[in-house]
Amino acid sequence: MSYAICLDQNTPNFNLSNLSSYGFNIYSDVDGFTNPVYVGISYLNLFQFPVGNCPFIATLLPPGTTQIIVIDQCDPNLNVAAAIFSPTNITAGELTIECCYAIIDIPIVPPLTFCETCPLTFDVFPTSSIGLLTAGNLTSTCGPVTDYVIGWYLNGNYSSPAFTSGFGSSFLPYQQLHPLTGNSSVPSLAGNYEGIIHDIKINNITYSSVSGSAGGQLIPFESCFDTVIVEPLQCDNGSYQGIAKYVHQINFDSQAIGTVSSPVSITYALNPTTKYFAYYFQGNLVPDEIEIRWKSGDANATTNPSLYSQSIYLEKINIGYNTTTANLPNGSATINNIWPKSLQKNFYKRVLTLTNLETSSNPLAPDLLEITMTPNPGSNNTTWKAGFACLDDFICGDCDFENYPDNLPAITQLYLNKQYACPSQRIQLQLTGCLASGDWMSQGDPLSGLGGSLIDSNKGMGNYNAQSSPPYTSLSPVASCGTGGSSNDYTCAPSNNNTITFTKSLGLLKIEFNNISDYNHYKTDLILKANTLISVSPAITTNPVVCNSALPIPDLLQYYRFITLRTPIQSPNVDCGDSSTQYSYRFHINDYFNITYTENPVSNYWAIDIPQTVITNCYPPTSCDGCYSLISAPVNGTVSSYNNEVLNSGPNIGGTVSPIFTTNVGAKYIEPFLIRYVGFYYTTLEGTGSLCENQFNCVNYFSWYSTTTMPFVPNPSTPGTWTNLTTLAASLPCSLNPYFPDLYNDPNYNLLYYGYTTWYKSIFLSLSSSFNYNFNGGQSTDDFEIYTLTGLGATGSISPTYNNCPNDPSELIYSYIGGVSTVVQPNFFVNGSPTLIIDP
Repeated sequence: MSYAICLDQNTPNFNLSNLSSYGFNIYSDVDGFTNPVYVGISYLNLFQFPVGNCPFIATLLPPGTTQIIVIDQCDPNLNVAAAIFSPTNITAGELTIECCYAIIDIPIVPPLTFCETCPLTFDVFPTSSIGLLTAGNLTSTCGPVTDYVIGWYLNGNYSSPAFTSGFGSSFLPYQQLHPLTGNSSVPSLAGNYEGIIHDIKINNITYSSVSGSAGGQLIPFESCFDTVIVEPLQCDNGSYQGIAKYVHQINFDSQAIGTVSSPVSITYALNPTTKYFAYYFQGNLVPDEIEIRWKSGDANATTNPSLYSQSIYLEKINIGYNTTTANLPNGSATINNIWPKSLQKNFYKRVLTLTNLETSSNPLAPDLLEITMTPNPGSNNTTWKAGFACLDDFICGDCDFENYPDNLPAITQLYLNKQYACPSQRIQLQLTGCLASGDWMSQGDPLSGLGGSLIDSNKGMGNYNAQSSPPYTSLSPVASCGTGGSSNDYTCAPSNNNTITFTKSLGLLKIEFNNISDYNHYKTDLILKANTLISVSPAITTNPVVCNSALPIPDLLQYYRFITLRTPIQSPNVDCGDSSTQYSYRFHINDYFNITYTENPVSNYWAIDIPQTVITNCYPPTSCDGCYSLISAPVNGTVSSYNNEVLNSGPNIGGTVSPIFTTNVGAKYIEPFLIRYVGFYYTTLEGTGSLCENQFNCVNYFSWYSTTTMPFVPNPSTPGTWTNLTTLAASLPCSLNPYFPDLYNDPNYNLLYYGYTTWYKSIFLSLSSSFNYNFNGGQSTDDFEIYTLTGLGATGSISPTYNNCPNDPSELIYSYIGGVSTVVQPNFFVNGSPTLIIDP
């Protein structure tokens, strides 16, 4: 038998200053306290914190023990207990020795368990919740808890936990990092959960159950905590009921330690009246997968029990910006015709149509949706957002599509807009009509506010009451000035156990490595990006470059070239992923030529020293190209922003300026460096005479995939493949098939219905290098014409075409020639004629 012993040092029988060096013995009444069961046990194992590290688990007590003596073995040559105590009359009043001792009655009832001897509690631990399991930081009365792993077992299934959670680095791996609170509360299937300790370290003593791997003192495989009841999500128990499109909204931050994050699932109980189910899913930078399965509440009551007794899939899709062929099973980065589908996009909204599925009428056995979110297998640091809602009915409520194709937005105003400093002009059209934000379909994140639509789409101009802003047509050669360079790709590189330290001092950035692979990762990318930046056209022949306002402008601009180093920052120091922030260090192109590399394999040390020097402003003021204002702005100009960053003492991490930052998991981006430079972008007059410019169109399209639900099941004959259940397919009531009969394959919005609702273009009839202020011949006039596609509103053309200048006369709807306005086709204008505004 076993018994947990934890002695209280404050009782009169213990004089801690009188302890011998021989340790404690333990005797049992089974043999009359004759032979010690344990010999020489250190007091550190027996007394409570802060004196010792109890409990001591006495697992060798003989069966039938009802009383034990725990006594300091004062004389190593004497059985102290047998010599001093009468086994027939052991009472505290008859003890006369000076040794510390304890007489403990072992109750016939079961002895105290480990959980009772060292009570464990979470600082946050609701035992009932909807869809989420929450558990805070773990504490114990026996001392500090520094490391632990807990298995969470569902509905009495002890064969394997639903997931593991933990804290510290002693017992890796575990799938969720404590505290499991806030955005780290774990989405969980409905049911009863028991938390059972696998391994735990209390006051630096390790304890392990049979499911543990640390080999600590053995503790029972039993729960030390209350049972957690996770209720299913229901149509009417969401926290956002009545105020948002999605009554249930979940933000989840998953950080696994030593392994990848585990899939998490939630149960959604449907009402018998539910005909549609709306979901929203955001995968962020690291793409994750959402899977939705229909589970019949009463399969035997359906016309096809064999079909409905299995899970019927309604969704299986990867969503996230960094969706690539490297991390997708199907090797595709767009929505496609195979499962799982994939979408290279930050978020996706869809409404599933359930009308062709046979529903349960038994309120005690409702139909269920089991929704599983699978984190990206390439990252253990991933976040996602999701929203869900039941719909008994679906109302389109989008006047853009309801009015198509007979009542298209019409033109209310024409504006000939001129720029005089750098001669250019454009025609702006102001349209009137309904707002194209829509109720069921539009762009935007619906979880960022109370509004938002339920279907993902892209709708061109969006708000028809806004003025179109096409680019200007230049009347003379003009150079625009802007910043170019490589893109901000924050794709994370694989993690490791290496250390990378960034130290920023005034004038120097030092990067130190303890592994050559990380060192080479940074050095290779740095050299590649620097060589790319050095070769930026037009190149100059001398390096480093100089700040000399006497240089030709293209050469002078080469002075404003920079390299930016980005490193992911996260706390706690886990792998790079969705929850990582990033800090950047910039240095000038001239600094690159003074970089030093330290390579010392014997000491396992590598370093890159990058000088950081301030720059000056040597760009002359100019009226047209915009470079002076870009470079010289006092707050966010190229010079001021760069110098401010160089002179800072270090990155701001958690509100504290830290000149030193260390990652202990080798966290880094695949491309740590990016390049930036200031350059000209020339816009020249394309010719003279009649020019077609400023083509303006409003394209409306929506996803067939977003509006059509195709249930499917696994193919039993070929694992990993799927069979579509075409007889159960159903569409939303406003899929608009008659108006958009063809599909268009857009790279980011595949499987789309596609159609133009507006297509206009302006034509300048006589252009030269300057404006005509007094209508004298030889210079540009204000003359222009507006064309559209003939019969667009009646035909709903999907693939519009247009002629080069001059256009087909049948497409002309308006002209302004010689100061005279002529409306050719009044039906394209509000009240038959637009308001005309011309800059003087």
